[in-house]
Order: sequence, then C-alpha cells, then structure tokens
Amino acid sequence: MMKKNTIQWLLYLTGTLVGSMFSNMLKAQSPEINFGDFAHPVASVSSLAAYNNTPATIANGTSNLSIPLIELPTRSKNISLPLALAYNSKNVKSLEPAGEVGTGWSLLAGGVISREIIGSLNEVQYSNNPSSNSPEIFDDVYYYNLPGVSGKFKFNKNATTGNIDIQSLSANKVKITYIRDTAAPLYFTVSSFTITDESGYKYVFNDYSESSNADAVLPYRSAFFLSQIKMPDNMVVASFEYRKDSKHATAESTSPIIYRSCKLSKINADGLGSVNIDYQYDETKEKTMNDPYSISQILLKDTWGSVISGYKFVYSWTQLYPSTPSDNTEEKGRRLLAKLLKINKDQLEYEKTGFIYNPYQETLNEDNIYLCYVEPVPTPGNFDSYQMPGLLKRIIYPMGGVAEYNYEAHDYFFNRNTPQYLENAMGTGKIVDPYVQDWKPLVPVLNVDTNQSLEYTLTVTGSPGVTQSVALQFLVSEYYPPGIWVPDTPDPNDQPGPGDPQPGGHYHFDLTYTLKKNNEVISTFCISNQASIYQLLPGNYTISVSGTGGKAQLLMSQIKLKNGPYPNKTSTYKYGPRLKNIKYYTSSTETVPSKTEQYNYASFSDPISSSGYIFRNESESTNNFFPGYVLYKNVSVSDGENGLVRYYFKNPDDYSKTSYTVDGNPTNFWQYYPITKSGVLEKKEIYNAQNQILSYLEYETEFETLQNLPDLKIGAYNGNPEVYTKPAYIKNTKTTTRNFSGNVFAKTTSETIFNSSNFKTSFMKGISSDGIITESWIRYAADKNKTQMMDANIFSIPLETETKIDGRAAAKTENFYTDSGRFDPISLKVSNTDNGSSKTTVKYEVYDSYGNVRQYMVNVDETSGIGFPVVLIWGYNQTMPIAKIEGARLTDIGTMADDIVLKSNADKDVLSETELVKALDLFRSNAVLKNFQVTTYTYDPLVGVTTTTPPNGIREIYQYDKSGRLKTVSDVNGNILKEYKYNNKPQP
Repeated sequence: MMKKNTIQWLLYLTGTLVGSMFSNMLKAQSPEINFGDFAHPVASVSSLAAYNNTPATIANGTSNLSIPLIELPTRSKNISLPLALAYNSKNVKSLEPAGEVGTGWSLLAGGVISREIIGSLNEVQYSNNPSSNSPEIFDDVYYYNLPGVSGKFKFNKNATTGNIDIQSLSANKVKITYIRDTAAPLYFTVSSFTITDESGYKYVFNDYSESSNADAVLPYRSAFFLSQIKMPDNMVVASFEYRKDSKHATAESTSPIIYRSCKLSKINADGLGSVNIDYQYDETKEKTMNDPYSISQILLKDTWGSVISGYKFVYSWTQLYPSTPSDNTEEKGRRLLAKLLKINKDQLEYEKTGFIYNPYQETLNEDNIYLCYVEPVPTPGNFDSYQMPGLLKRIIYPMGGVAEYNYEAHDYFFNRNTPQYLENAMGTGKIVDPYVQDWKPLVPVLNVDTNQSLEYTLTVTGSPGVTQSVALQFLVSEYYPPGIWVPDTPDPNDQPGPGDPQPGGHYHFDLTYTLKKNNEVISTFCISNQASIYQLLPGNYTISVSGTGGKAQLLMSQIKLKNGPYPNKTSTYKYGPRLKNIKYYTSSTETVPSKTEQYNYASFSDPISSSGYIFRNESESTNNFFPGYVLYKNVSVSDGENGLVRYYFKNPDDYSKTSYTVDGNPTNFWQYYPITKSGVLEKKEIYNAQNQILSYLEYETEFETLQNLPDLKIGAYNGNPEVYTKPAYIKNTKTTTRNFSGNVFAKTTSETIFNSSNFKTSFMKGISSDGIITESWIRYAADKNKTQMMDANIFSIPLETETKIDGRAAAKTENFYTDSGRFDPISLKVSNTDNGSSKTTVKYEVYDSYGNVRQYMVNVDETSGIGFPVVLIWGYNQTMPIAKIEGARLTDIGTMADDIVLKSNADKDVLSETELVKALDLFRSNAVLKNFQVTTYTYDPLVGVTTTTPPNGIREIYQYDKSGRLKTVSDVNGNILKEYKYNNKPQP
C-alpha cells in the first residue's frame, strides 16, 4: 500500500498539471453554450445548490451577503413572502453562468426545485428499461429552496413494489409528493410537486422550465417553480405567475426546442397586493455564459395596482476572455450587478447601493495559456491577493459608507516536515517545493584568471544516479587587452582610444567556457552575467575557458533544503477565493479605513501551518472539475482595536469511519458527514485589545444518524477512497460560558435536547452563575398524539411548555387544538404552579376562513367557561383589523360592521379613506356599542397604519412620505406629536 506521505507528494506534484489542464479547458471552451448540457441546467437557479450543500460560514472562508428587498404579507399570519438578493463568492466560477441578477448574486424569491443531473437523464434511463426493478436508475438530485426551509431529495424505484418513491436526503419533516405526467408513458416525467412544510402549509410546484440535452429525445423539465401556497385546509394565500418563452433551434416554431424559460414575473397576495418583476431579454446573450434574461426592476403594488415602492437594477460587464479589437466585451464577459436603485411610489430613485468588482486582467501562465477566470500560479508568499474577475470588491451603501472585500487563496494542511517528504523533494534534483527548497551557492567561489589557468574543476554533490539542478554564473571582472580588433564596426558603447589602429572600429573582448565531464563536452557558452541551469549527475566536472582572456568569478549553486521547521500548508487558487479582510470606509473618497475586520486561518497551535482540510459534498456527480472545498479548524477575526475572537471548529475527520457494506461490496461509513462538512463550532474565545481573555464558550454537540434515509455517496477525492454516509440531525447541544473579570470567572451552562420526531427543541436546561437550575420541556403533536395535526404534517407547532426552577414546577402553558375541523388553536391555558391553579387566559371562539380571530375571550372562568369577550372586525379584504370592540360578542354586532368592511375594501386614496374614517366614527357612535370599548384603525396597506382612534376618541394620524417612511404623527387638530427626517449621503 502506498504510504500517506507518498500520496501527498504525488498530489503536490500533480497540482500544477491540473491547473494547466483547467487553463486549457477554459481556453478551448466553446462560446456555443446550451444550458441543458450543464449539471445545473437553469442559469438563474443553478447557484442555489450552494446554499444547500455548503452554507457560507467563516469555517470555509466564504463571504455571504444578503440584501433584503421587499416583503409581501399574506392573509395568513404565518406566511409572508420575502424577496432578497444574496451574494455567495463560491458562485463566481469560470463555468458558472451569470444569472438574471448578475454574477455571484441570486434572487431569493418564491420557491424553486432545481435539478442536478447525475450521469444520464432519469427520463432516458427509465425509457430504456421502464420495467426494470433496479433501484439505481434514478440518481438525479433535486434541491428545494423555500422561505425558511431548504433541502434535497431524489427518486427511487422500489425493487419490491415497482413504485417510484421520493426519498428525502435532508434531516427535516417536510413531506414531498408528486404527480406523474402520463402523456408520455415511456418516459418518467413529473407534472408537479407539492411540498408540505412542518406547519402544514403546502407549496405547490406546477410551473416548470425545460431544457434540451444530448441524451434526451424530448425536452426535459429542468426546474420546477412555486405556483401556489396553501394553508393546511387548502385555502390559497399566495399565487405566482411566470413569464414563459421558448427558444427554438431555428426561427421556425416547429423546429426543436432548445429550452423553455420560466421566469417569476408576479407574486400575488390576494387582498393585499403583488410584487411585479420585469425582465429584459437580450438575444446576443444566447449561447454565452449569461442568462439572456436580466431583471430590470421589481415593483411592490397594492391591490389596486398602484406602486408602493420598488428597485431598479443596473448592470455592467466584465470581460473574461482574451480580447481582440473586434471583440464585444458583453459577448465574452459576465453580467455584473452595478447598482441597486430603490424607488418610491412615483418610481423616483431615493436610495442607491453601488457595487464594484475586480476587473478583467489579461494574463498568460507559464504555458502561454490565457487564464481567464484563473489566477497564475504564483511563487510562495504571493497567494495573499485573489483578483478573480467579477468577484465583488466593494459595496457603496446609500448613506455613503463603503465595505471593501479582499480575498486571498485558500490553503490546506500539507505535512512538509517528514523525512520521507524531504527526501522525495531532494530526490528530484529540482526545486519542486519552494517552501522547503532554495538555491544555495557553494563556497569557495572559483576565481578564474586566464593568465593562470584555462581549466578548472568543480564538483556536483547529491545522491548517486540522481540528476541535480546546478546553476552556473560567470561574473567577468576584467578583460585582458589588446583583444581582437574589428574594423569598420564601431562599438556604440566604446569610444576609440589613442591606441586604436584607426577610427571606425573597436576591440572585441570575450570569454567562453566549455563544460566537460571525462573529456565529453556537455555545453559551450559565451560568458555573461546571467546564470545558466544544467541538469547534472553528481561527480567532478571540468570548465575550460577560452577567448580573448581576462578574470572572472564562477559561482555555482545547488538546490538545498531551507532551514526548518517548514510551513505545513499548501496554498492554491483551485478552491476559489477566501475572505481575507473587510475594510470599512466612511465614504468612497476615503483611503484609510475606519475599521478593518481581519480573518486568519492558521493553526492556533502552529501559526506557520494551515488549519484547513479538504472535503467535498456528498454526491455521485462527476461534473465538477474541481470537486471539494477547504474547511478550517481554526479561524480568528480581529478588528485591530477591540481585540479578536478565536473560533475552533470540528470537521468530518473528527468523527469516525466504520466498516460498511453496499450492494455486497465492503466500504466505509462516515458518520454525521452531512452536518459536520460545514464545520461544527467547538469553542469560542473572546479577547480584548490587550490579549486578555474576556469570555470563553465551549460547545458540545451530539448527532444522530437517520437510519431510515438512503445512503449518500462521497466520491473518492484527494487520495481518500469512496465512502458512504446518511443524513443526520443534531440530537443535543451543551454550551458552557465563562465570563472573566481578571482571574475570576462566572460560569453558566445551557443544554438543549432536540425532538427526534421533528428535530425541534424538546428540552432546555440552564444553570446560572449562582447555581439556579431552570428546565423547560416543549411538546408537539407527536408527543400529544394529535393525529389530525400529524396527518396534516403539522409537527413543529409547540402545544405545551412546562418549566421548572431548581426542580420545582414553575409554569405550564398549553395550546389546545380540536381533533377535527380547523387547524387553529381554540384556547391558551396557563397553570400557576405556586397554588396549583390553572387558568384559560385566551379562548378563541370564532375564526374567518384565513385564520383571523373574529371573537375571543380573556380571563375565562374555569368553571363556567365564560370570560370577557372581544370582537375584531377585519377589513381591507380580510387582511387588517379595522375595529376592536371589547366586551361585545359577534351577536351584538350583527350586520353593523358590513358598511365599514365594504368601505375599507374600497380604500385606495385620500378620498376613500376619508369616507372610511367617517364610517368608522359613525360605527363607534352607534348606540348599540355605547357600553363597549371601541378602537378603530385605518391603513395604507403595505405601508402602515394611518389612523388610530382609541375608546377616548383622541385620534392619532400617521403620515408617510412617498418612500413609505413615517414622516409625522399628529392629532386630529393637526398638531405634530412626532416628526421624523431622513438624510441620505449623495453618491458619485
């Protein structure tokens, strides 16, 4: 068996070869791009897999930025629809197409099920053998991204039943079902997916994009997009519309389809408003590494279609390929998000966020290959700058502040300090590792004088039979006259002297040496001050000098080991950029940062060595040319003023591999890999500027493998054999905190145990610094045997919380639900453990169809079940409470509220709101309500409350500017109670 050090050695030697291969691959890459041929075939969603596989953390040195844009509420209090921009530096790759919002950026909106093709298409494999009982014909992986939940799954053909099932590859309790399209029975084609989250809400994916592929007879469905969100009782609370275009091979619509796009164009929240997304299509971007669709603007509109706010997107381009005068930069480059403009209701800009990226730099490597997106291989110590074109460099914020992101190359642990490694390095006779090898001159220097001798001897040392690199350098100190006269060819650097035979000529001087071994000529060169490198076997050599004569020094150098210890690390650009520091400036004109956040990834115990180790995502795919990433065990973050924070992480190598058998073949099982591959925080130390420890936090984490889920394969990489793993979940955690004051510390601990039925918190225990123990138990539907809720996949809603302090019962709260009918709580009960009494604090009596409480009681008597009633009147299309009547029941109100509800539904401007306020005042003054406390409200939906009138009738009026920001709060007489002002610093 090959020893580990030998494997390391071979990996190091092949590193530059791999880099050269990658450069050649990029150089030869055809500009004729068909996204269907990619592993992730949809450009706009392909980058989302990075958020599932290896989330950006400081443990992997990845920058991860998020910019919230818009949040659209719905009629359900549990569902809102956020839109955000997310930037992940891992998505800036040579083979990663620029999406609809630019390189490295993703628009997080709605929901998507993206697809990674593993080998041949599932559809084709199924059509080749649809009756096969083989469970391995479905190996494509599907990634889903929804608000608050993400994961992945695959299909599996049950060898016993023949049914095609969905197998989850993630530790969560979402339920995934599908409907098969039976129009083409020879192909396994999905018509739609439904994902039910752990609160019972259903996400329906009826819309899809299509791509073509060399293996596919027909276009295949490459991604599915969210169409509807339904409440547990199937009431629709949000719907999604898409722009769908088909691209054909020719102008004829009957020609083969290259792809059908599916671009989110509108999000509807009935009764509240919508989000509208506009695109620009650029045909010149077809078959380039850019999505031909780019988002031009996003608008938030109310239910009447009036603009509330929005964003406009401005793009620039960076060139990635070698240029010629006729080249079009946009065709050869990537789309970059240059500016994000926030606009008001008049669609005028009032905030601007700017983005600056690393420019293209045309660089050749040692093989004269254009590197495009790949940096040249540097010398040691020159890995501290990562200038990949298109990598985000600066963000200029609306208030004028600047955040500058600087990157460097990753490094990983590589043991250079073993005798075998050093022997192997020196055994090549070349400089193959500049960290341990260097040219060292041999002494004494050989003095050459042609008046003394014309032959000299030198000795090359080294292992017998192993060729050595030898550098020879002649430094001429004097030429002997007279030299050789060359007439009629004056030397431009020589003025004729009085001894010259005639003007117009010059004396020529030269010294030539011949290198020989055993009278065999190896090389003859004219002497110059430049060194020449020879590959020589150990032994004695002869230097013969000829020419016009003179004096020189012969310097000989051989490769020697540097003085150790040697840095146990290898730096590489192969794994992308690593965050080096973030510099903050008060303005874009400042040159000195106000603060610098510095990241360091060296081993805390050995600062000249890396704490990084290479891992890869579990996948059967071989599509990634450079699979894997670097995960660090030690990361420190400092700002140069207030001290630093040290983070200690565990990685998969800290968890065991055990013997395992797959399909009768022996292999290994790597425990907990899907969790530990992102790094598990083990310890955190906080120091002040004087390097004194302030706080020490220690984390203990226990995991549990989910044996009922399928195996996941981790392919062979970096000398590691192929192994298997399974999804796992966090079983329990324990955190111990020590806060220091001098040499004295206060210790606290907290412990959390997670429920195996839903992976949510089931028990918490805390011990304070004075020894007080607080314990809490949380119970869910599975714990309470609530079959209706479990059947609806409602697993994550807490139904009971019990607390004890120092072993004595302190409090207990219970949310009660019916066993049939609605999925809304019917009461909240609190137990007083001091006297053993229980009290129903809230009893929910009437809901509307969207789960809005219309009538409830507080201070409920446990014997009679009667309490103080409260009625809520919901207006604005059942989205906002417009009246609260304390002491009344719905039977008291009857149809009295019908008019205010209708007028609220019609409230779209100042005039209609004035009518609503009058109607509300009339409602308040109704004699039927004279014994009740009435509070009324009006709103600008999607902006905020506009009036509040409490029972005493003293109204407050809220006014907003055109950007939706609160401007004033005044009373009914116009007296300003509060005033707000906003100032944005102008940007260049």
